[in-house]
Amino acid sequence: ISAGAHQMVGGEAQGLVLPPHVFSQVTNQMPLAQTESFGPIAPVIRAHNEADALSIANDTDLGLAAAVFTQDVERGLRFAQQLESGMAHINDQPVNDLPYNPFGGEKNSGVGRFNGIWAVAAFTTDQWISVQHKPRHYPFDAQVIK
Repeated sequence: ISAGAHQMVGGEAQGLVLPPHVFSQVTNQMPLAQTESFGPIAPVIRAHNEADALSIANDTDLGLAAAVFTQDVERGLRFAQQLESGMAHINDQPVNDLPYNPFGGEKNSGVGRFNGIWAVAAFTTDQWISVQHKPRHYPFDAQVIK
């Protein structure tokens, strides 16, 4: 737990199952906010306004997925377009992985995009190779160029 954070919900692991943990009084400088966690852990960071929320969200070297919850979907869309994340979901949870949608992050969260044509592009490069088997006839004499 990050020093200064307050655990609101949580509990001990039950076998291989970890119950959800929710932390309040978290700042963006704490490891809870700056570590990519793949478990049921939710650090709650208070923002003063929309600009502060965007600054907090982008002030990390990670950027896999984000979620925006709002009653004003158009405002949520404008906000999501400014997020430095590979995926952003409005009024939905951030863990969506569909076979034909690009799944992947920005910054230090993942490499490239998985699924569909994005997977091919992420793991391949194009190269043009040509082979001239017979001498090519040029419209000028090489001796004239001297």
